Amino acid sequence: MRVISVLRDELLNANNALLEMTIAEYLDIGKKILKNNQYQRKRVIRSSSIYSLLNKDMQKLCSVPTIVLAFNDEETNINLQEAMEEILLKESLNNNNLMILDGLQRTYTMMEVEKELQRDEAKKRSFYDHKIRIEVYCGLSKTGILYRMLTLNTGQTPMSKRHEIEILYSSYLDKDIDGIHFNKEADGLPERGIDIYNFDDAIEGFNSFIDSDEAAIDKFSLLKVVERMDKITNDDYNRDLFKQFIKLYNYFVHQIDEKTAHWTLSRTQEKKLKSVYGKDIPSVFNKAQTLSAFGAAISKIFGDSSERGSGEIEQTIKGIELEKKSDVMSKLLQVLQDVRENAKKIGVAQRLYLKIFFTCLLDPKSKSYLNFDKSIDIAKELYDGN
Repeated sequence: MRVISVLRDELLNANNALLEMTIAEYLDIGKKILKNNQYQRKRVIRSSSIYSLLNKDMQKLCSVPTIVLAFNDEETNINLQEAMEEILLKESLNNNNLMILDGLQRTYTMMEVEKELQRDEAKKRSFYDHKIRIEVYCGLSKTGILYRMLTLNTGQTPMSKRHEIEILYSSYLDKDIDGIHFNKEADGLPERGIDIYNFDDAIEGFNSFIDSDEAAIDKFSLLKVVERMDKITNDDYNRDLFKQFIKLYNYFVHQIDEKTAHWTLSRTQEKKLKSVYGKDIPSVFNKAQTLSAFGAAISKIFGDSSERGSGEIEQTIKGIELEKKSDVMSKLLQVLQDVRENAKKIGVAQRLYLKIFFTCLLDPKSKSYLNFDKSIDIAKELYDGN
């Protein structure tokens, strides 16, 4: 194992070290990465995939395309250097803060070949001794990691948008925010209920709040987020602002839940609907469409006042009038069904209507200010005339 060269990446403010090592040395590192890093993607399982061919090529000791790694903790501050002693190099690379930026499926394929060659000691030894090249980024920020992943990840098995968002904002997943829990992609069956949100949905809402735009985050807009670099994840103001946003939205959801006496859709009401947006308060308000619409609306209404804290907006939300007996939630679902039936793009249409609804409800200039029932109707009129 040795460092061949070290180059400076000025764009990402990091060093890139090119290493040469045997497959055995790499597998010792790669297995630990897969075990310790919760954000690594899973293996792609396809019997007819290109990886079946790669398996055969590896057994014939082909030249493996360079694998790219990165230290995912900025505080680790490890610098790999040419002429570095091998023992120090191995100690650095056995750090628990490494992740695979490009080459995950190659790593799984190597592990597969290793398993298949267990009974042929000679072939296994030749495989272990075969040399490959590894690039290692030192000093990348989380946004830098995602940026490089997006630019490297152009093959047949790209990461999901949700996974990319989790990596970008992973510092918010470390612990709950005042009792608010986030589900992440690796959780399996997600928890449901009040105070629980899918992490990527919450981030979509936050992004809508920042941009005053209810549109969903796509690959292009995600790249724009990454290009902001310091504006989102590294800036203390925006870090606090995310917490303020999700706490404010959660306060709104609690207020509606209490004012509707913990509303749930009855079977009679459900039969009247062709499609059901949500059957209770959590399922209606924990959706990305609702979160994004709320974020875009309050951003337009309150603007920079959010910098001073959310107290002013909470007082506004507290004043919402909502008659328990009027069953306004079922009325809202009926309108959302109407929007769905006449929409070219359902998600886009729902976000637009809900943003108009939240604006009608929370904007002091609105004719239906703080009147939930009336806001549903006026928002539909404005949406139809849009």
